Amino acid sequence: MASTDVELMLRCREDPGALEALVERYEQPLMNFIARMIGDRVEAEDLFQETFVRVMRSAGRYTPKARFSTWLFTIARNLSIDHLKKRRGLPTVPLDSIEEEAPAAAPPRTRGRGGEPEGSGPDPSEAAATAESVVAVRRAIAALSPPKREALTLRLYQGLPYAEIAQVVRAPVGTVKFRVHEAVREVAEALGVPREQVDLLRKGGRGE
Repeated sequence: MASTDVELMLRCREDPGALEALVERYEQPLMNFIARMIGDRVEAEDLFQETFVRVMRSAGRYTPKARFSTWLFTIARNLSIDHLKKRRGLPTVPLDSIEEEAPAAAPPRTRGRGGEPEGSGPDPSEAAATAESVVAVRRAIAALSPPKREALTLRLYQGLPYAEIAQVVRAPVGTVKFRVHEAVREVAEALGVPREQVDLLRKGGRGE
């Protein structure tokens, strides 16, 4: 049975492998969160490393008063905000360059002797349309105000419940719900789709 986050954190002082396990467990979600916060994948890597430096420094006085993920995302959020304050006034990198690469269009399929396409790969036009949709969503989220963007990111991409998001961003639950609601509305308007389509994406949150 895998160790819980808290069990790993409490072992960090004596067991380097415990910290490595936490880094591996949270690498993708935390990197994506920081990247969306600051708009730069390369700089996000530095902040990701600094987040776990802070975690290690706090190992001796860590007490599990809240969920480990809440505490971890709070550290990352604070570092991201400090970073943005220092960088204020400098040009930012578009959001479509900070996530994983958008799906590339598949190469043209060769045809067999009978003139039928060989293989059963995706249609190139469909792959291109998917890539364009991914970029459009990223740009719509990037255009949100920072409070709405972080609330939507934590809810939509990290699947955190509203109560946990409220602890991370230090705002009432009602305020968080309003920010997510408004963020969904603005993204839907930017994409020209019914908000229900965006709502479907955020149903994966871990409850309320």
